[in-house]
Amino acid sequence: MENRFSSLFAGLERAHGTYEIKDSRADGKLTGKAVTVRENVTIQHWKNHLAGTKGLGIIPINDESKVKFGAIDVDEYAELNLKELSTKLSQLKLPLIPCRSKSGGVHLYLFCKEWISASVMKLKLEELSSALGFGGCEVFPKQIQILAERGDVGGWINMPYFNAADTQRYAILNENNLTPEQFLDLAESNLLSQKEVEKLKIEVNSELKEGPPCLQHLTQQGFPEGTRNNGLFNIAVYARKAFPDEWQAKVEDYNIKFMDPPLKSTEVLEVIKSASKKTYQYTCSRAPIAPHCNASVCKLRKHGIGNDGRMPAIHSLTKYNSNPPIWFLDIEGSGRIELDTDDLQNQRRFQRRCMEKLNMMPAKMNENAWNQLINHLFENLNVIEAPVDASSVGQLFELIERFCTGRAQAMSKDEILLGKPWTEDNKHYFRISDLMAFFDRQHFREFKVHQVTSLLKQRDAEHHFWNIKGKGVNLWSLPAFAKQDSGHDVPEDVEDDKEEIPF
Repeated sequence: MENRFSSLFAGLERAHGTYEIKDSRADGKLTGKAVTVRENVTIQHWKNHLAGTKGLGIIPINDESKVKFGAIDVDEYAELNLKELSTKLSQLKLPLIPCRSKSGGVHLYLFCKEWISASVMKLKLEELSSALGFGGCEVFPKQIQILAERGDVGGWINMPYFNAADTQRYAILNENNLTPEQFLDLAESNLLSQKEVEKLKIEVNSELKEGPPCLQHLTQQGFPEGTRNNGLFNIAVYARKAFPDEWQAKVEDYNIKFMDPPLKSTEVLEVIKSASKKTYQYTCSRAPIAPHCNASVCKLRKHGIGNDGRMPAIHSLTKYNSNPPIWFLDIEGSGRIELDTDDLQNQRRFQRRCMEKLNMMPAKMNENAWNQLINHLFENLNVIEAPVDASSVGQLFELIERFCTGRAQAMSKDEILLGKPWTEDNKHYFRISDLMAFFDRQHFREFKVHQVTSLLKQRDAEHHFWNIKGKGVNLWSLPAFAKQDSGHDVPEDVEDDKEEIPF
């Protein structure tokens, strides 16, 4: 069974994720620490996951920017009815398979028979998410390319059927909970090609031409109870953009066509009055249009939001735990951007980075809103542990090894006074001042002397006092670094064509 799961959820091979659960919130979501592990995904990882020993997260996108599966991560825990959602997907004939997530939300999976473009998968899932009323939810893959040269590995998603024998992360079909085998059979019978993925769609109302996707979906599906006034206001905004000379009459017409029941004439007049103000715009953050938002598409529509300079949706924050750390943000419609810590703290610097890397400048938020946004991202921070040699301490000991084993080594103890390291009885001896001078020549100034000596002690270094040529000398020693056993391989000479030299 683990082989079938591994094949179905094929993704990046060189890293995976795990989630260390710490606590649960009032809304039912489990909280903890998401950790990215830099090691290949193996069948044993799947065995551990299915046995309930250790959870597994898979990164959908590979190094070629392709995927074999994608998912919509719906986290509306309190209001979500998985069985009703399953029935709705069946009625719409969508091959999305709902699986309960670790926190009680749902992952809507889409599987492919071949590796397809990550960009195609991401855009299609965003479109379907908007149509289903889950606009703004995260989709996987989170990015359309991985910044591998900067230590990035992409965002991962927790796998279903953890502790398969008694799992809470099961799939649902027509109100029935599926066993692992039933889920695999269902998924394997719904594998799509890239062309089939591109053709997936939910019918929308075509009357609001070049209008926001949210309004096209709502006029097709109907406005939820209690949202007619705000719904008609947004239709009025569309009417002003599309029919500037007759928009009031259009609003009255749309009220009769799309509102069930239609608003009273006095209410319609109030809506028209509100939309008549000079600074009218869509209320994208409010119901009923927020759940159907697809901002990246809306910006391209003639009568959509346009390039209004608002802050784009930021879905996730990843920390590459080097020293100093590197941060990666996934920005809706723009991709993945690399930042340093100051860029996260300072909006002006963030705007500059967006201009340099994404060719756009988001509007500046008030400081409290910005701080709330960053703190919210930290709640689900994904941490990628850096290799030891990527840290300042790792660099320190690499330089110490170069200092102790390089060409400038003492031929006798006396040459220690010349600033050279001396090796004897499997130990390297040196003066700390000479080591610090070497660091300075290498432009490495991360640590003070007392910090270096403290780190040396952690590596079994010892302090000595020697008398060399009648002079008292303070020295440090370290266990000798391993020597290379043999020389480097030298490629065999390739014989040149034997031509006579013309002189």
